[in-house]
Amino acid sequence: MLTNLGWPDTPFGSTGRPVQRPVQWLTGVSCQWADAGTGPMLMSAAAVLMPVHRTRSTPVTSQLAHYGFKVMAAETDQDRALLDMLDEFLIQARRQAQIIAWHSAMDDLHGLRGLSRSCQGHRHPGIAAVSEAWENREHRAAGTARCVDTALDLDPTLGIADASAAHRLTVADELLVLQHPTHAQLCYDILAEAGETALVTESLAAGALTQALMSTLLGGKATGRLHWEERDGCEGPLNLHELVGTVAWDQFPTLFTRTPSW
Repeated sequence: MLTNLGWPDTPFGSTGRPVQRPVQWLTGVSCQWADAGTGPMLMSAAAVLMPVHRTRSTPVTSQLAHYGFKVMAAETDQDRALLDMLDEFLIQARRQAQIIAWHSAMDDLHGLRGLSRSCQGHRHPGIAAVSEAWENREHRAAGTARCVDTALDLDPTLGIADASAAHRLTVADELLVLQHPTHAQLCYDILAEAGETALVTESLAAGALTQALMSTLLGGKATGRLHWEERDGCEGPLNLHELVGTVAWDQFPTLFTRTPSW
């Protein structure tokens, strides 16, 4: 797991903190998958926590980026711990985040529910609860997060890369390629052959984090909670390579110097 959170087990707050300040969190989530032959394999998952104001839109700049992240990536071709860690996060996010943004969430949640059913009776209440909430997004339960699907609520005809471009988010090719399904499949194949684990895990984590950040920003745009830096009266563009690097450069020492060539 990679994170910049001081309290990764309780990312939305801790009673052990000396100063308690109420914060509203916009949380973006992403998952990456591979075909394991016998069914889908969760290769990575990420969550971005970005503070937002209760009533007004918050500006986002590459130089003054401020967000937390938690990224989980497979280290073997049989890594099942990711499902449990993601479930624990979703339990907290459903109640403590103001907004959960997720691109094509029902596709990921369908896969997550399938993995949960294969766990021989081990329950995953976070996945179950968020799945139910997503199916009834028009009827938000009191005290729970608003569910925003950036594939449905912002630009229904666009994939996440095209939606990002349409809303002036600049995503470098070396980060986009890490989100492609063929990349996750390649990573699974390398892990199955006991290949270079560290580089594979790092690239999976970077791809998941970038997509979670894209969902966060697009979710913020869809709800009127975020906007990019204005220049000469115009919005953006916002460079995601800089936005990731500003906060997480120390977690990805290889990927911010070269693109893996396998």
